[in-house]
Amino acid sequence: MANNELSTYLEQVEKEANEMCDRLVEKYKIKWNVTEDLKEHNQMEWVQQMNNIDIVVKEIVLKELIFD
Repeated sequence: MANNELSTYLEQVEKEANEMCDRLVEKYKIKWNVTEDLKEHNQMEWVQQMNNIDIVVKEIVLKELIFD
C-alpha cells in the first residue's frame, strides 16, 4: 500500500514539474526574445539561448518544487 502511495505521489510531482517547466520555458522565451525568427535566421544563437533557458528552468524547478 505504501508503495502505491509513493508511486502516486511521484507521478503527481513529475506532472507538476513538467507543467512548471513548460510554463517557465515559454516565459523565458518571451523575456529573452527567443523567437522563431531568431531560429530561422541564427540557429546557433537560438540553440544556445534555448539551452540557457533549459538550464535556468531546471534549476528553478529543482529549487522550488523538488528541494523545497
